[in-house]
Amino acid sequence: MKSIWDKFKIKNIELQNRIVRSATNEHLGTKNGIITDAYIYVYKNLAKQGIGLIITSHMAVSKNQRADLTHICINEKENYNKLLELTKEVHKYGQKIICQISCGGRRASKIFGDKALSPSGNDNAKIMTKKDIDTCIDSYVSAIKVAKETGFDGVQIHLAHGYLLSEFLNPFYNKRTDEYGCSIDNRYRIIHQILSKVNDIILDPNFLITVKIDSTLKNDNIDFIKDQIEICKLLEKDGISAIEVSGEDFRKYKQNKPYYLDNALRIKDVVSIPIILVGGFRDEKQMNDALLSGIDLISCCRAFIADNNFIEKLKNKETSRCISCNKCFEIYKTLYKRCIFDEQINRGLYANFNND
Repeated sequence: MKSIWDKFKIKNIELQNRIVRSATNEHLGTKNGIITDAYIYVYKNLAKQGIGLIITSHMAVSKNQRADLTHICINEKENYNKLLELTKEVHKYGQKIICQISCGGRRASKIFGDKALSPSGNDNAKIMTKKDIDTCIDSYVSAIKVAKETGFDGVQIHLAHGYLLSEFLNPFYNKRTDEYGCSIDNRYRIIHQILSKVNDIILDPNFLITVKIDSTLKNDNIDFIKDQIEICKLLEKDGISAIEVSGEDFRKYKQNKPYYLDNALRIKDVVSIPIILVGGFRDEKQMNDALLSGIDLISCCRAFIADNNFIEKLKNKETSRCISCNKCFEIYKTLYKRCIFDEQINRGLYANFNND
């Protein structure tokens, strides 16, 4: 019988259990995209809990295409030693850590001077030229090389939640008529080119290349999951180690139940690589039920925000106190807190968006 406490292997990487901490933006970078001591402190404490696999908050591959003022840039030279320190702290406790990498796309903030880049452009974003696409590909490859050099166990390429690569996959945002638009193969092309370059450089079974994808959109679209299933087949063909299944509409859910289980199982039916499911998990029974249905790994975000002892709670058969209110998306800006259950204002951790 499957259990979240079972060890699990992704390629040659053995995890102590089947629990994943999903990428979560702590807003603890400086406005120059640099990692703070508070950021490293957060991951040290996550590692102490005994989480099988930790995925960092998304790190930008381009300093001028970041999504917000606190967005860390992995390719900034000043972060190199900080990344080494981060992975060392996590590995000290025997846990595995991969970094999520992204590019802002239409969500890129204007505060950095450059106009946002997107596949087709709009009032707030510039349409990407082929030179822009080539530069973007090189930035992803550079980020993955940095991640490997600084001791990460792998990377997660962000293909979800409205960031640049998810825009290329989504025909609603990708209206291109060249080799990067229209068909599924064309919309996937930029990702294939990134992976092809990475596969030529990094031939290491002990380094994971994973992705996070949407299985739903903000608006109902029954055809979207069909396209995403085909994308997942292409990802497996390109050597992806695991797929985390999410959805673009995650903010609308306020109930404690797995949001994307059905779609994740549809994907699981057509690929042989591990499937990680995120969304709505709050207790051990939910998690084990999902494993029994066919999911490989269980990923959580808000439960780890609400409970800094969530793993201990799971072991004690307790439920997270998270009520899925989604206040964690905003209150750090005004109350210097990350959760409504925080006992006190914590300016030291969550006021860093004002840092230089």
